[in-house]
Amino acid sequence: MSKIQILDTTLREGEQFRGVCFSIEEKIFLANRLKDFGVGIIEIGQPGISEFEKQNCIKIASAVRDIDILVHSRANTDDVVAARATNATWIGIWASFNDISLNSKFSNKSREWIKDEVTKSIKLAKELGFKVRFSIEDASRTSFEHIYDLGTAAVTAGANRISLADTVGIWHPRKCYEAVKFAKEKFSCEIEVHLHNDLGLAHANAISAIDAGAAVVDASVLGIGERSGICDLVPLAKSLDTFYGIKNFDFRLSDELSGAISRIGAFDIEPHHPLLGRNVFTHVSKYHINAVEKDHEAYEAINPIDFGRSRNIMVNTLDRKNINRVNNNFEVKIPFVRGASELLHHRDGVGTRWVHMDNRVDIRSHIYIIERIFDKDYINSYQPHVDSHAHNCDSTFVFMGNNTDGTGLKVSVTFGHGEDSITQIVDSPASVYIPMGVYHSYAYISGIGRFLNFVLSPNYNDSIINQ
Repeated sequence: MSKIQILDTTLREGEQFRGVCFSIEEKIFLANRLKDFGVGIIEIGQPGISEFEKQNCIKIASAVRDIDILVHSRANTDDVVAARATNATWIGIWASFNDISLNSKFSNKSREWIKDEVTKSIKLAKELGFKVRFSIEDASRTSFEHIYDLGTAAVTAGANRISLADTVGIWHPRKCYEAVKFAKEKFSCEIEVHLHNDLGLAHANAISAIDAGAAVVDASVLGIGERSGICDLVPLAKSLDTFYGIKNFDFRLSDELSGAISRIGAFDIEPHHPLLGRNVFTHVSKYHINAVEKDHEAYEAINPIDFGRSRNIMVNTLDRKNINRVNNNFEVKIPFVRGASELLHHRDGVGTRWVHMDNRVDIRSHIYIIERIFDKDYINSYQPHVDSHAHNCDSTFVFMGNNTDGTGLKVSVTFGHGEDSITQIVDSPASVYIPMGVYHSYAYISGIGRFLNFVLSPNYNDSIINQ
């Protein structure tokens, strides 16, 4: 079991997730963090699809050291030649072989033609010095007879590893086990799996595949990929740590990796997302809390410290009011004035603070919006009233002066915490996006205008990360 590896394909499969397109700088950053996290091999892209993609793969491979790099390739010699310039350790050549593929992708081509292309591509890749992973696309809808036929051709040509892809995410874990066991018995090489999550079974299939003898499982950060995505990296790594004794993962990097992907893809991480959601180390039930305060293992199998997180105790004070939160009624609510001292890390300060929206204004709300009005120049009397803090969700600052063009207000905004903090003077109009987990504060300097704060949480204090 010690040889089980995770191949991370965030940089390749992840770009097939709607709304995700990585810059070269983002790819290099993520690849280095994935290496530090402890994955065994990183798939970085497909150099044969364009000159631009090839140059990006060259840059990534040269910037990420001391880990195996794999580039993706169709089963044709032009793609293999394009991959040569990257100096990657591995090349992942793929082809499909079932009736659906022959009808939809290889019109007027025979299975013998496909095998010949696969054989030529693998032999050329071996001549160029690559280790070769050959993937049977849509293996979950390919008969064992055809898996054996194509896989044998690939191994004979020199493939170091055969990958079985559940391309449409329809394997039952038992079927996945049987397919991997069959491949393990028939092919004299390592077996890898690439598992899609269309039925929510990618993780279960990964465990079945490992138990059947798979040595490599593909994953991506937050499971991003085509349609419903693939195996989720962090839960898979924790399963390897827990069930198979593989201890080479640095789970303290989990939030940094997942936060980067959620920002790049402009989507929120579900609060109950396994190991990564903001609620996963939070205890709400009084019964649970009483037990956890005596012994945290009563309701915790995973220590939040391992993930750089802390345990949260939040007694559920909600009651069963006579309301209906499932309707779509148009409702006008009335904002109210309240001093900022009701918030953690805040004091009241000068000016008038309006609460425009939170779960007190409208119990259905998922956002928090306040506005502070500076109705005169407080330059000689203002004292900063916001200490550095961070949220478990994204937020935004907006500064607007009273002039018609939005000018007229000067503030300072600080990012970071302690000695690592950076402060910048900001003139209105200005907006500042604050990613989840980033410590920040602001301070009024001079002028007349208003400050708005948008936080993606219905309750401000519940969104604060404990220092």
